[in-house]
Amino acid sequence: MNYEEALNYIHGTYKFGKKIGLTNIRDLLQRMGNPEKQLKIIHIAGTNGKGSVSSFIHGGLSAAGYRVGLFTSPYLETFRERMQINGIKISEDHLIQSTSRVKEKIEEMVQEGKHQPSEFEVVTAIALDYFHNRSVDFLVLEVGMGGRFDATNAVDHPLLSIITNIGYDHTEYLGDTLDKIAYEKAGIIKEEIPVIVYPQEEEAMTAIEEVARKKNARLIPVDFSSLVLEGSSLKEQTFSVTLGETSYSSITIRLLGSYQIYNCITALTALEHLKSQGQVTYTVEAIKNGFYKTRWPGRFEILSENPLTIIDGAHNPQAGKALGETVKKHLPKASITFIIGMLLDKDIQSFLQEIAPLGTRFVLTKPFGPRAAEPEYLKEKLLPYEKPIIIEPSVPKAIDRAFALTPGEEVIILVGSLYMIGEARTYIMQNSKIPKQ
Repeated sequence: MNYEEALNYIHGTYKFGKKIGLTNIRDLLQRMGNPEKQLKIIHIAGTNGKGSVSSFIHGGLSAAGYRVGLFTSPYLETFRERMQINGIKISEDHLIQSTSRVKEKIEEMVQEGKHQPSEFEVVTAIALDYFHNRSVDFLVLEVGMGGRFDATNAVDHPLLSIITNIGYDHTEYLGDTLDKIAYEKAGIIKEEIPVIVYPQEEEAMTAIEEVARKKNARLIPVDFSSLVLEGSSLKEQTFSVTLGETSYSSITIRLLGSYQIYNCITALTALEHLKSQGQVTYTVEAIKNGFYKTRWPGRFEILSENPLTIIDGAHNPQAGKALGETVKKHLPKASITFIIGMLLDKDIQSFLQEIAPLGTRFVLTKPFGPRAAEPEYLKEKLLPYEKPIIIEPSVPKAIDRAFALTPGEEVIILVGSLYMIGEARTYIMQNSKIPKQ
């Protein structure tokens, strides 16, 4: 197969794949020789922040001299973003090779009357095959959705589990209360494997603590009490923190928003634990350098000036609140044009309540995919705010319209579905008429 055929095969499994707990993925991995059992894995679940925490750990360990794999989802612009080693995306050839190996084993399963694995199970198997064959020292493995029945949870003996900030998302699958959602996320906790936990709402933390107790897993809370913010701007933010016996002074990161500082400290807590157990060695300067180089596209990312143009993949109420706080801090008097595209299965009304009061005008568009919310539906939710609303179903046309409406001294912020954010990022970066950052 060639690269396009590999992608078509992967995405084609969406139609025929069936998800039945972890039976399919475990069967598939066993047929492949259980590549996950030969990898040192850091497993990360959560509602918000898990991608950023994953990226900080990946960046820190890479700067410390290790060969580090990173598996994340979804992607913004190219499927190859989902599998990286030391910041380098999987090559087309390597994706073809791993996909071919997985496809062969799936055909065996189907011939034996087994169920076709789901698309995410297929992608997970491809990733584990790739990282095993490329001999990474560590693999930072991000959960796709939930945790307990997520395909990545076929990993039964990680070095460490991490649970980031938990909020309301995917409630139709994970439950409609924080304790139910937290229980699903806590499904990645393994017997006697330590778990790093971001501070949670009480009901979420209680659910996590109960699972950790049953699994005899040491729970390590992330502690922000020593945090000292030294400076923050629209370009970078600097802070100091002490964890255990180690002082980290003047850590500078280029991911924006105060929540990224908390995500960074969560990653640092994980690295400190691994260091205390003799599983990694590094210098403070190496980690600081790795954190400074860490990028996570599509998260309060500035793409253009004049007007200042920001993309942010916030799409649930907690992320909307965090975005709103960042805007109030750094752009308190700005006139803002919001470009919004959402998926219908999100809590759209609660999300819009966080950002709508900050907008001067709204351009509503439609992300790619069958779950996309119609712009007219978003308009109904925004009418009570009595602000100008424009509908442009095409994402490129929505961007063009926003630039035409927004003077150079004002601000454009694109928010919502990562499908929309990815398409918008590509369009803006390739449009020669838009001045780049």
